[in-house]
Amino acid sequence: MNDRLFELLNDMAGRFDSVDDWMEFFAQDMIWLMLGIVVILWFTGKTSNQKLAFFSGLSAALSLLLASWLVSPMANHPRPFVGHTVHLLIRHAADPSFPSDHATLAFSLAFSVLFVKRRLGTLLLAMAVLVGISRIYVGVHYPGDILGAMLLSGIIAFAVRKNRERMDGLSMIFIRLYRKLTGKLKFLPHS
Repeated sequence: MNDRLFELLNDMAGRFDSVDDWMEFFAQDMIWLMLGIVVILWFTGKTSNQKLAFFSGLSAALSLLLASWLVSPMANHPRPFVGHTVHLLIRHAADPSFPSDHATLAFSLAFSVLFVKRRLGTLLLAMAVLVGISRIYVGVHYPGDILGAMLLSGIIAFAVRKNRERMDGLSMIFIRLYRKLTGKLKFLPHS
């Protein structure tokens, strides 16, 4: 089923240049827009937004560390282009594909925000889904790589959310440090 779903999406690649261009953008650059949204939350200067940005970053960091140091080496699953002929639209190293780092980061940010700000989180979740689908379309991941990333990210984001009160002091250290460093800069918002 994993192979079949991969083939369904990847077989569409290379047919329409404009669709390929969008999918390449979603696969490589959408994550930067998502990170930008979280950074904007931080720079609003509102404590609640800064805590959300902090905990989103923490969830993403923990998910990526767990994915790259534990899950990926254990699974050691080859990328689709290693053993099959695929429509490869972007260059990528032949490192293990499970779980997708891009999807792990995207879904970590999306779930973290979704637990606190439903509308913005829904937007980020839609963006994360586009990242995941496009990574399959361009030939660098299987659907299982994306689903694994989504599951891992959801579990970590939920665990961070549940333990947020215990770690609130840590977020306030970074918020106070930011405010101290930027207190004299009138163009940056702070409360």
